[in-house]
Amino acid sequence: MRIRNFWIVSAMVGASICSSAQWLSHPAPRTPRAKDGKPILSAPAPRAPNGKPDLSGIWEVESSPLKEIEHMLLPGGENGLGEDVPSKYFLNFFSDFPFGKEPFQPAAGAGPRHPER
Repeated sequence: MRIRNFWIVSAMVGASICSSAQWLSHPAPRTPRAKDGKPILSAPAPRAPNGKPDLSGIWEVESSPLKEIEHMLLPGGENGLGEDVPSKYFLNFFSDFPFGKEPFQPAAGAGPRHPER
């Protein structure tokens, strides 16, 4: 029983050490900042060693206004996901295009192809 307790305590200590590395509000050191400490959002993207833009990090799309997506939600304004209001592109990737005018290739409108049996 003591060995089992040792492993449980070891796992809990190990988990607490690892969880401290999850800093979502930690400011990135390479982000250009103004004198007041706010990030300069118009600054050019940082570059990776190969010269391409370094787009690593946490990316989250902003929610769409409720008026814009209320026709896509369940009655009462619920999104069915149990979360905040999602982006309109999460609900419909082609939401900026009129129905039937989505930019598909002509073969996509032909329907499924079935091999000869």
